[in-house]
Amino acid sequence: MIYLFVVISIVAAVSPFGQISGNYQEVSRSKQNNVETVQWQYTKPGEYYEKPTSPAHNQIKLEVTQDSTYEITFKIINNQDTFEIPHEFPFPYNKEQTSTAKYNYYLNSQGSVFRLERLDGTVLFDLKSTDVLSLLYHELHVQKESNYIWGLGERRIDTYKLQNGEYTIWTFDNGALETKTKGGQMYGHHPVYLQNIKSKYHITFLRSSRPMTIQLTDTELIYRITGGQIEFKFFVGNDDARDVIKQYHRYINGWALHPFWSSGWHQSRWGYKNISVLQGVVQGYKTNNIPLDTLWTDLDYMQDRKDFTLDQVNFPKLEMQKLINLTSPDGVNWVPIIDPGVAVKSQCGDRLVQSGAYIRSNKQNKTPLKGSVWPGDVYFPDFNHQGAFQLWHQCQLDFQTEYGIIPRGIWIDMNELANFVDGEISDTKTKINPNIFELNDLPFDAAGKGTLEGHTISIDGLHTGGRFFKGNDIPELDLHSFNGFMESIITQQSQSVIHNSNLTFILTRASIFGSGRFVQHWFGDNGATWTWLKNSISAMFNFNLFGIPFSGDDICGFNGDSNAQLCARWIQLGVFYPFSRNHNSIDNKDQEPYVFTKYVIEAAQKSISLRYSLLKYHYALFVSRRDNSVQAGVGTIVDPIFYRSKDPIALDVDSQFYFGDIVVIPAVEQQQLDVEYTDITYYVPYDVVWYSFETGKLLQKGWNLHRSNFNSAPFIALNAGSIIVWSDSTGVHRSRFLPQGINLIVTLDQQQDSFQAQKSMMIKQLNLDVGIIKVLVQGLFLLF
Repeated sequence: MIYLFVVISIVAAVSPFGQISGNYQEVSRSKQNNVETVQWQYTKPGEYYEKPTSPAHNQIKLEVTQDSTYEITFKIINNQDTFEIPHEFPFPYNKEQTSTAKYNYYLNSQGSVFRLERLDGTVLFDLKSTDVLSLLYHELHVQKESNYIWGLGERRIDTYKLQNGEYTIWTFDNGALETKTKGGQMYGHHPVYLQNIKSKYHITFLRSSRPMTIQLTDTELIYRITGGQIEFKFFVGNDDARDVIKQYHRYINGWALHPFWSSGWHQSRWGYKNISVLQGVVQGYKTNNIPLDTLWTDLDYMQDRKDFTLDQVNFPKLEMQKLINLTSPDGVNWVPIIDPGVAVKSQCGDRLVQSGAYIRSNKQNKTPLKGSVWPGDVYFPDFNHQGAFQLWHQCQLDFQTEYGIIPRGIWIDMNELANFVDGEISDTKTKINPNIFELNDLPFDAAGKGTLEGHTISIDGLHTGGRFFKGNDIPELDLHSFNGFMESIITQQSQSVIHNSNLTFILTRASIFGSGRFVQHWFGDNGATWTWLKNSISAMFNFNLFGIPFSGDDICGFNGDSNAQLCARWIQLGVFYPFSRNHNSIDNKDQEPYVFTKYVIEAAQKSISLRYSLLKYHYALFVSRRDNSVQAGVGTIVDPIFYRSKDPIALDVDSQFYFGDIVVIPAVEQQQLDVEYTDITYYVPYDVVWYSFETGKLLQKGWNLHRSNFNSAPFIALNAGSIIVWSDSTGVHRSRFLPQGINLIVTLDQQQDSFQAQKSMMIKQLNLDVGIIKVLVQGLFLLF
C-alpha cells in the first residue's frame, strides 16, 4: 500500500514538549554561543512520499547559526543523507564570524518554522511549513514578502524580475526560452535570489546541488527539492543592491580576472571548415577596418570530432601556427572547443581507461559509463577522481606536442553533461549497487516534460571519492551539477601550468555557485531573433549576480539566419557585453559583420572601435573589483539602473544598464525593414545625472526619445562624477596595438548643462595585463 503523506500547512499550538509543526513535534531545544538547535520527531513513523524509496524522515534537526553581523544560516538536517557540499575552498564557505547580529530570527515559534527579520521588524524570509520532508522529496512553503525577486538561474526570460511560475534548477543542455513551467532551465545551477523589500535588498541562497523547482505564486515561494540536506544562507543587505551582492560573492570565493586580450572582439562559428576560411575571416575584418582579437573554432578543427586532435588535411598545422603567431601584426588569438565526452577510440580515450578516472556505470561492473556525443561512443572523465588532473593535463600536452600549437584559451562546452542518449548505453538495466538511486526510484522529477536523464547521463552513474568530494560511489544525482565546476577547476589549473600564469581564459557553458572563481561564461545556444537579443540583457544581470560577470551572448544569434537590422543592433549592444563574441551555427548564413549591407559594416566599425577605445576602462573595472579578503574579484560590472537609484519607476526598467559608469541605452525592438532608424524610449531616474557621451549635453530626467540609426555607434551616456579611461583606437585592429597613452574623461559631480573635462596620461605597457594591473595597484585610478 502506498501512503501519500501531506503535512498540514499551519502550525499547531504549543504542546508540553514544544511547538508541533504539521506532523513533527519539537522534543528538545538548545542554544550554545551563536548556534541554536531544535530536535523534531515525526509523529507518524513508517510513512513515505509516493514511493517506498522516499520514506519520511523520522528525526529532524533544525539549526540556526548566526554567522556574522549580516549573515545567518538555517539548516534542516536529516540523519539519512550522507552527502554534503564541503564548507571549504573551492566551495562556498563563511569568511568571518562576529557576535553582533543586525537581524532577528524565530525558530519553530510564532507560527513559523523559521523567520528572519530586520531589526525594524521587516520580514525577509518566513518558512511557514515543511509540507514534506522525505529521503527523495522535500516541499517547503515560504511566505512571499515582495514581488521584486531576481535570480534563480540559469534561464532566458523576457524580464529580469521573475514573474509567477515554476522554475527548475538543474544543469541541462537546453537552449530554449523560459516558459515559466518545469523544465525551462538551462546550463547553470544557481538557487539564489535577490529581493527588494521596502527599498532594501537581501539575498537568499539554497546550498544544494540536487534538482529542484521553485514556484512563485502571488503569496508563496514553494521549494520542491529532490531530497538531500537543506541549508539556507541569508545575506542581509541595505538600500544598495551592489553591497549585498558583494557579500554573496565573497561567500562563493569571488570571481577570476581574465587576460586583457580576451576583452577584445571575438569571432566564431560552427562551420569554419578549413584554414582558408579562417584566413578569409581575418582578412575580411582587416579589409573592412574592424578590430578583431580572437578567432574560435568549433568541432570543425578536430579529426572526426575527437577531442585533442587536429584535422591536418583541412587545418595544416604549419598554417595554423602561422595564423596564431602573435609576433605577426595579423596574428590572432585562437580558442578551440573541447567537450568532456572523450571518444572511446582515441588516444585520450585510451589514457582515460588506463587512468581509471572515468564516471562508472552502475549497470555494468567496473566499466566506464558509455554515452554518445559528437564523435560517437564516448566515456566521461570523473573530474572528482584523484587522477583526473593528470589525465586532462596530459591530453592537452599531447595536442601541443603533436601539433606544435598552444591555444590561448579553452572553450569547454557540453559539460552539463550533455549526452545524445538518455542515461547511458548499456546491455543491462540491473543496478550493481542497489543503494544508489536510479530515475525510477524518484517520486518527483524536477525536469518537467522530460526527465532528469533527458539528454544527459544516468543519475546513478558513480563517481569515485577523491579530489573535491570524499566517500565511495558518489552518485551522479549529487554531483551532476558539479561536473562543469570540477572540469572548470582542472582545466584552469592545467592552463595555468601551460601558460605559466594565473590569468587564464576558459569559457564554460555549465556553471554552479562558485564557478566564476575559475572560469568565464557565455549564455549558450540562442536564436537569431529580437526576443533573444532583448533578453540577453537580463542574462547579463543574472550572471553579475551569480558571480560570473565576464559573460556574454552569441552576438547576432546562434540558431537560425540573422539579418542586417538584427545584427547591427546586436553588435551595438554586444560591444557592451563584458565578453563579446559573434557566433553562429553550421548551415546558417554567414554573419560576420562585413558580409551584410553597408550600414552593418559602419555600425560594426563604429561600435567595435568604441569598445576598443574603452578597453582599458573595461579591464580596469574588473581589476579594481579585487577584494583582498578572497584574493579575487567581487561585485558587479553590469548593473540595471535601479541598483543605483531610489526612483521606483527604475525597478521595472530592465533594457538599460550601467557598464561601470557608462550608461548603455540599446535599441532592442524590431523595426520595419524599410526604416533606417529606431526611436528609443528611455528613462532617466529623478536622482541621477547623465550626460550624453556623443554631445556632452545633460539628459533630461523622466521618459525621453532618442533616434538611433542602424549605422551608428550605440547610444551611451556617462554618469555624473565618473572618470572614464579612453584610448585612441583609430586604425587599431588588435588590443595589443592600442596606444600606450590614455585619456581621462571626467564628468562633473553636479548637474551642469554639459561636461568638458579631459586629461591625457602616458604609461608604458598599458596595453598589457601586467601594465594595467600595475597601474591600478599603484593607485593611479583611485576613483574607479
